[in-house]
Amino acid sequence: MKTYFTIVQYAPNPHREEYFGIGLIMVSPESGEVIVRFSRNRINRINNALNIRKSSLLESAIKKLELFEKAPKALDVKQLEYLSAYENGVIRFTHPKPLVFDVAAEASPSEVMAERFDRLYSKLIDDGHETRSRALRGQEPGTVFRKYAKKYRELGARLDICYKFASDGFEADTLIPDITVDFIGGNGAIYCGNFIDLKLQPATVQKNIAETQFLYKVLLSLFDGEREHMQPACKIIIDDSQLADKQAKQAMHSIERSVNGEPYTLQRVPDMKRYVESVYEEVKARNVEKFTSWIKKQQFKPIPENRQCSLDEF
Repeated sequence: MKTYFTIVQYAPNPHREEYFGIGLIMVSPESGEVIVRFSRNRINRINNALNIRKSSLLESAIKKLELFEKAPKALDVKQLEYLSAYENGVIRFTHPKPLVFDVAAEASPSEVMAERFDRLYSKLIDDGHETRSRALRGQEPGTVFRKYAKKYRELGARLDICYKFASDGFEADTLIPDITVDFIGGNGAIYCGNFIDLKLQPATVQKNIAETQFLYKVLLSLFDGEREHMQPACKIIIDDSQLADKQAKQAMHSIERSVNGEPYTLQRVPDMKRYVESVYEEVKARNVEKFTSWIKKQQFKPIPENRQCSLDEF
């Protein structure tokens, strides 16, 4: 019996171009049977791990695809090939692959197809059986930092942890980039930090570095601490445990060169637990308060027209 299958992949953040398998579709040209299954548990784990809100576009697409099982006209291979050329920014489909298996005379083709589908689904989609990605195991530096930070209640009272900027929340004469930082607070000047995950694809790493630097440029142009005679502390943070391979070292050296002479700094972390403790002690010493509270009391420093920040600079 010959069947074809395609994997449905989900991009929680389309700008990063990182896709996770969340569903499987299998069709049989011989019987016209179609099996469709999605792992909503996996989708939820991905969204929670990356602090992504539920996507109504994704949910709508899943519901439409699930209807193929009951559609009067069976889904065929040509339609799977068409889907593999389709992408809406949130989901995409792999090119259909053939899967051939024997069906004993006494066996039901539908039952055998269902059994093979379950086996393939467990291997490719189900987190309980597949090798989980490093990010979903919670081993990315920012996630590890947040886990340790939860143990310090006062740290959470003084810093916004995993804070996502929204431009419409600021009455300033420049746009704040729509970027998430791992922690941020203020007391006369900005105090913030963002981990760069060096295990991602090189293009994604470079993009994350550029976006973080751009954000810091904008923040420091708005709040430089001059009025309160405070020094800002904006940090690009690297987990030393990621520096074992050549690609990670190259990315780190790129960051070292890019921060030279800039008002933000590179922070290397050999031990995450101790680093969280040091952040805790530093925010206490500086009397830092949460950014969401501090920002309400600030006046934005005007940016000269000839010094507007642009992402193209990086």
